[in-house]
Amino acid sequence: MDKSQPPSRSLHDLQKAFSDALHYQESDVTNQIVRGQFPAEQLIQIYRNNFIISLSEILEATYPAIKAVVGDECFSQLARQYVLSHPLEQGDVSHYGAGLDDAITQTTELHQTVPYLADLAALEWCVDRANHQPAIHSSFPFHKLQGLTESDFSSLKFEVPHLTLCFDSSYAVVTLWQMVTNNNFEEFDINQPESAIIQHRAKQVFVMNTTSAATALVILSQQQKTLGNADDTMLAMLSELVQQHIFSDVHCQLKGNK
Repeated sequence: MDKSQPPSRSLHDLQKAFSDALHYQESDVTNQIVRGQFPAEQLIQIYRNNFIISLSEILEATYPAIKAVVGDECFSQLARQYVLSHPLEQGDVSHYGAGLDDAITQTTELHQTVPYLADLAALEWCVDRANHQPAIHSSFPFHKLQGLTESDFSSLKFEVPHLTLCFDSSYAVVTLWQMVTNNNFEEFDINQPESAIIQHRAKQVFVMNTTSAATALVILSQQQKTLGNADDTMLAMLSELVQQHIFSDVHCQLKGNK
């Protein structure tokens, strides 16, 4: 046996060592690299830079509004920090980027300077998740509301498409996201609470800028509860939600039925 060659290792061990090296963690992977024109550590650094750039580009595509708000340099630093602390655990990168809002919160100086940034990241992640789901092709059956009496109202149970996401924030990040997305900026109060209902529809991801009462009503409906469980602020949003086709169906839960 040629004693100059490193001992054989399993593919899993080599992959783990290489991943550790890419994330600046302790690793002996350089001992496994055959000597050539460039030193092993220099080759690892080249791989590392390309690795960070590739995953940073994924984050940039997922969080364009975050980049627009903080600028290229700050986003690059944030992305690098995220990549190094969040190893890619599978070949499918469509799920990469989860938890950037938490990473922003843990970056104390950035979070204190831009306190709404974490919520904006959470909203963008919801939009990205919706975009990766099959499109919803349902419209609300308005004819089912005909003939209902006032006594039926509390027994109504509205059905929500399965792939519907709700988002609530203490800041006006929905307005901010819409302005960045549409490249149409105007003055607004970032400190106003906002909510969003997000659905992937036939042509685009639909983001409805709304209130926490509306998201509460949608969540109540997702729990298969009737309108009798809704408060007045939630019921006040019902008409708008129906008009926007947030619901896909309605059923009358007859008294005595469970």
